[in-house]
Amino acid sequence: PERRIDQYPHEFSGGMRQRAMIAMALSSNPRLLIADEPTTALDVTIQAQILDLLRALQADVGMSILIITHDLGIIAEMADDVAVMYASKVVEYAPVQELFSSPLHPYTHGLFKSRPEVGKSKSEKLYAITGMVPSPLRFPPGCKFHPRCPYQQAKCQAEEPELREIRPGHLVRCHFAGELNYE
Repeated sequence: PERRIDQYPHEFSGGMRQRAMIAMALSSNPRLLIADEPTTALDVTIQAQILDLLRALQADVGMSILIITHDLGIIAEMADDVAVMYASKVVEYAPVQELFSSPLHPYTHGLFKSRPEVGKSKSEKLYAITGMVPSPLRFPPGCKFHPRCPYQQAKCQAEEPELREIRPGHLVRCHFAGELNYE
């Protein structure tokens, strides 16, 4: 610490900067830590150390952690419950095991389908969700995902779906959740 006290942030490694941010966030003994992309741009070893640190702090201090991330591996490893967002709305909320084994929203299904799989040929193309994310200044009417959804119908264009419970603890914002066949 004595060597680092007079240094500037750009003189720290990514992992050191992340640890400093966590220390500052914990200095007021919060009951909730919001970690926005806590492992972005860190190598795998440092990512693991940061996640181990967060888990240890959670156990020692008894705080909750809200992790905001695009990394499905971190979600699988760290989360109890997951909220998937699209265009500023929660489109699916479920316990992590339920979500990973049975995604019910077409966007969530597309996310899982687009992950690279171990053992797949490198020549095989990854699945890509068609279209572009809409501008926050001009969201489409109805379901915000309908322009990109392979299952969209007229109702999707006209009416924004409510977030509703399809299974116990599994909420989905889709008119046809639970009815779609993703096979």
